[in-house]
Amino acid sequence: MTQPMVKMMSNQQQHLVRQSMAMMDRFYDDEVALLRSFEDDSSQYGTRGSAHYALGLLIRQESGDVGKAIRVLHKVLDYQYDAPEEIYHGTFATQTNDEHPPIGHYAWKSFAPGTAYFLERTFEKVSAQFIHNLQQENDLLKEGADIKQLRELFDASVNAVLPPVWISYDPNWREFIACVCAIATAEFVELLPDELIQRMDEAMERAVQGSVERRLSDVIPMNTNIELMHIFITHYYGHRFQRTDWIQHADEQAEGLLQEFDEYGGTFAEFNTTTYYGVDLAVLGMFRKYAITERMTEIAHRIEHGLWNNIALFYNANLENLSGPFARAYDMEMREHSSIGVFLYLLLGEGYEYLTGMNCESGHDPMIALLGIDVPAQAVPYFQAHQGDRLVRKQFMELCERNDPKANRNLCTASAWIGEKRMMGALSGSRNTNGQMHPATIHWQTDTGERYYLRLIRRETGGDWNSHLRGITFEAEVTPESLNVDVQLDTAEEIEVYFEIRGPNLLPQNLQRERWELPGLTCSVKAEAPEPTVLMYTDYAEIIYRYIPGATEKRMRFELEVSE
Repeated sequence: MTQPMVKMMSNQQQHLVRQSMAMMDRFYDDEVALLRSFEDDSSQYGTRGSAHYALGLLIRQESGDVGKAIRVLHKVLDYQYDAPEEIYHGTFATQTNDEHPPIGHYAWKSFAPGTAYFLERTFEKVSAQFIHNLQQENDLLKEGADIKQLRELFDASVNAVLPPVWISYDPNWREFIACVCAIATAEFVELLPDELIQRMDEAMERAVQGSVERRLSDVIPMNTNIELMHIFITHYYGHRFQRTDWIQHADEQAEGLLQEFDEYGGTFAEFNTTTYYGVDLAVLGMFRKYAITERMTEIAHRIEHGLWNNIALFYNANLENLSGPFARAYDMEMREHSSIGVFLYLLLGEGYEYLTGMNCESGHDPMIALLGIDVPAQAVPYFQAHQGDRLVRKQFMELCERNDPKANRNLCTASAWIGEKRMMGALSGSRNTNGQMHPATIHWQTDTGERYYLRLIRRETGGDWNSHLRGITFEAEVTPESLNVDVQLDTAEEIEVYFEIRGPNLLPQNLQRERWELPGLTCSVKAEAPEPTVLMYTDYAEIIYRYIPGATEKRMRFELEVSE
């Protein structure tokens, strides 16, 4: 009998599989045959997480695992949308309680590229005009009415008729789940019944077709990690189904990605990102193991090595983190919402298990163990020890996925100072509306080993930083001792521009307007901005500068001089 795959793995790979599967086993509901969500509400069941669990079961192959994986994969396939004329055709519900997206009101295939952008901008204008008209009609708008609530009601009405991306469906679930199905088919076809293989193939025809139509229409642009997955599944299933049109499409897309990657010294639109580099590396591993043609393997190899060289350039082995700035990321800490630590553990080996601590990406770990790593020799020393203080700069062409496709690419410069115990990052040239962009960052470590970070972000007053907001731009620059940022605010909304500082033992009396006395770091602050408000939390602080349209200047400037 064939030995379970996990038994043929290295000690490091086995550790990843055991640790991740122990976590996912606790979230598995055998009656439902799905994994409860460990990212959001644990009372709900997630399809992507369940697909990764099924793959982990096939890798582990303990008693009952294969039968369980078959049940889970069947259940995940139940949640695919089969609606050939709809923009969400072939993707999957993210959770089992998702309502079906609106149907029959959006002839998206007849629209030009950028439709999603223009629709969003149009409805923003309609909403603003709607509120204005209400304000002019005293008999319709009661005194004291909540204007924000009225806007939300209007938006909800629009979203009930048209299928709003990221609200009623997630187009990227096509690519995530299709990648799992491709690996399961390539590695475990002999373990899976013909009925399931046939059902997966039928589902993948829908998923890849929907993915190709999305890419060709450019209605919803693809960020780098999704673009890589798109090329992989189109290439793999193009060959599996002998679809010459898909094969040609994948080849053209791969050549275009490589050309863009090489243009600015090996950089992605999603640049220097703790969150998405983990996905990128996993997909490049899929190409390494399962690409059909020699040319596709060559392209992926060049990109994988180039990506590792970029990671090394912005990495600090003492702080065990990427420096920033981040084109898109959820967290400043590499081990939060990221798989980078898992890849580094596979590289560095025994003694670095702590880099693989559980987070919301840990369900990918069995897949990463299966795919392995390919790190170029010149990059390895940067992950083993600090390679000397350095000021680095890289250019990249960003993607503003919610902007006019004729003007959604901008040449940006990411600069960083990488010191022994401190590193700082600054971004210039970006016009991205995404709150995941972190244009100004500082990481540092005290003499006793405590680690801290600072980031500049923004949010609508009463809202959340992880949102798209128009009319706010940042221009930042860095030197070994300074971080300077210009902020422009051309928006009708009240905005909070704020520094978030995370780490232990922060004291409010040490956060004065012109000087921040932090453990292990002192910042002299010159702020051309409104008087700040300081909010203290258990393990972090916020220094908030509020922009009020018509009452405060549309420009803020911050000059931080830092010293240990």
